[in-house]
Amino acid sequence: MRYFIPFIFCALAVVLAPSCSTNIISVDQLPADSTITNVELENYINRTYIALLNRKPSDAELATALGQLDVDRYNREIRNMYILGLQNRPTSKWAGWQLLSDRLVDGLDTASVYDDRDWFQEQYDNASSPGDAAWWGILLEKSNNHINAMHGWFEGDTSYTSLSSWMVRLHDYDEINAGTENFVVSIYQHFFHRYPTDVELVQSSDMVDRQWALLYGTNGNSKADFLNIIFSSGEYEQGMVISLFQSYYNRTPNTNETVKYLDLIQQNWTRTELQRYILTSSEYVNS
Repeated sequence: MRYFIPFIFCALAVVLAPSCSTNIISVDQLPADSTITNVELENYINRTYIALLNRKPSDAELATALGQLDVDRYNREIRNMYILGLQNRPTSKWAGWQLLSDRLVDGLDTASVYDDRDWFQEQYDNASSPGDAAWWGILLEKSNNHINAMHGWFEGDTSYTSLSSWMVRLHDYDEINAGTENFVVSIYQHFFHRYPTDVELVQSSDMVDRQWALLYGTNGNSKADFLNIIFSSGEYEQGMVISLFQSYYNRTPNTNETVKYLDLIQQNWTRTELQRYILTSSEYVNS
């Protein structure tokens, strides 16, 4: 009997012990019992085309994408190659510029950009005084700088941050956000997703109005100085993460997600890579 009792305990230990074989689901990978229906897959393709090309796919494009993704609907690497293919299309760069224009300058199109540049050039060439020539020259320079950034973006040589920085220097942005304080508040809301504090508003406004001011430990006395400080700040990077989450997840990131994405930026991930990471995630597929 004394040998039988230990045997019972040993047997129970074996029965009750957790199995050493555990199903581990990798981060951002759909669980094995998840299902992606044909309707959901088509919806995913439509949403990614709109997100990256600003249009729905043609019937032929939809069929091709379905064939590509249907090899394994749960394989993120296949989704990654699909999204990369869309991002590499020339029209994807144009769509990215247009969506940024919609957000910052009321949907200014490329034709208007060139028309404005030509108008500024004409006014500069026919200025009636040195003062007028200087004014039109400033607007012409801003317009040309934005056009150069736009072309660089289309060709893959200009970053999204640089493109944004030149777009908010356009005369159109000043007209929409007339006045120094309105300009400063708009910059904070567009890129930091918040209103500036009283101190930030005073210092930023003084700087934009060409007075010496201190913002985040850096001195400046011009609009260019102010924008350089904003676009080189860590909070700008956090704002970029928030913008991506709001655009594609329709929500703001939590603290852990913010830390994770900021770490990816520190690893030199571009906005395009962050965008691809989101568009291939399980949350986006199932949204």
